[in-house]
Amino acid sequence: MYAHQPKKTPAKWPFPPGPRRGAPAKLTRGAMVTDICLVAVWGATIPGLMWLGAAGGF
Repeated sequence: MYAHQPKKTPAKWPFPPGPRRGAPAKLTRGAMVTDICLVAVWGATIPGLMWLGAAGGF
């Protein structure tokens, strides 16, 4: 199933073009640190919420 796209509109608009095939993805040190911090926060949130629920009597 194909959606109608006017000729003036890019195919993936408003998103930027993806990486070329065969080219390695550019991952900066800041992106790696951000990913690690998000995983740590997510990993601490679930047990923390479970602890709060147990402390609250649920």
